[in-house]
Amino acid sequence: MRVLVPERKKVMIDLIDKKILYLLSHNARFSYSTIAKHVNLSREAVKQRIVRLQEKKVLLGFQTVVNLKLLKQISYHIFVQLQNPKKVIAEKFAQESVKNPKTNAILKYTGKFDFELAYVVPDTNSLNEELKDLSAKQLKSQMVCQLLQTVTSKVYPKCMYNFSLELQKIGRDGSFHSGFGKTQQEVTLDNTDYKILTLLANDARITMVNLASKLEISVDTVIYRIKKLIKGKIIVAFRPIINYAALDYSVYTLFFQFKNFTIEKEKKFAGFLKQHPNVLWSAQCLGGVDNITYIIVKNNFHFHDVITEFREKFNEIIENYESLLTFAEYKYTYFPEVLHR
Repeated sequence: MRVLVPERKKVMIDLIDKKILYLLSHNARFSYSTIAKHVNLSREAVKQRIVRLQEKKVLLGFQTVVNLKLLKQISYHIFVQLQNPKKVIAEKFAQESVKNPKTNAILKYTGKFDFELAYVVPDTNSLNEELKDLSAKQLKSQMVCQLLQTVTSKVYPKCMYNFSLELQKIGRDGSFHSGFGKTQQEVTLDNTDYKILTLLANDARITMVNLASKLEISVDTVIYRIKKLIKGKIIVAFRPIINYAALDYSVYTLFFQFKNFTIEKEKKFAGFLKQHPNVLWSAQCLGGVDNITYIIVKNNFHFHDVITEFREKFNEIIENYESLLTFAEYKYTYFPEVLHR
């Protein structure tokens, strides 16, 4: 479990550490040498700093972002309130949900709902099976939302740094950086591709040699297949797992219900979310709410300022909103076990 509420003793990081986090947020597979070139340090000094960030629990790992829609999977987010919120019952509920191979995210909240469960399923029949299992767990209430479209997704938003850093030319450093941002190509996946995704999912910085060894194929074959997965936009990004609580940030989840919502107003709202310095992630939904947005803030006053800004700018379309304080993260992966090979 990863606690998302700031602890009493926060970790202090300097400008170079922030730049390293910034670069890793662009591509978590950037080599030590590539990062060193951007921060004017030696390769070894960069490596030591990344190790130190991991030891201080600022960096908790590295993940591969996978486009589940292209794998013919649907993402549903279910918000639940337990009938009995007793700590031992809530913990048991969380641990049972973690073991479910179809869950890719489990968050614990303070607020109207106790948990958010994200399921990855191929169809509504599979979702109904999960809902039946949930109904047997003495829930007081639940809200089901189908994700329609991700509006924005970041791991290191602008509120966490105050500098500009232009990416220099990236060589062949094992990051596959040049492959991103190109026109999508249609690709066909086989069992080996799924095995590669399984190994990359929660270890995005694994070396090609180790990956090849685990799969018992050549390094060239691994590189070719990862390039194919990027060209097909199956692999969307390589990202660090940043512990926001260690840096004295809190994460809030916002629910929005809209009124008078036109295509033009939707584009304006989406543009606002994409450039907002406090927005981590946002998606348009079908179900209980129209939009789910995650933001990070320093304190209650900061949260008040951010939500007031939302309401003032979009008073014409925001009919209702609710907020939840994200207390802990039990699970978060872009490639759940149900898809593993």
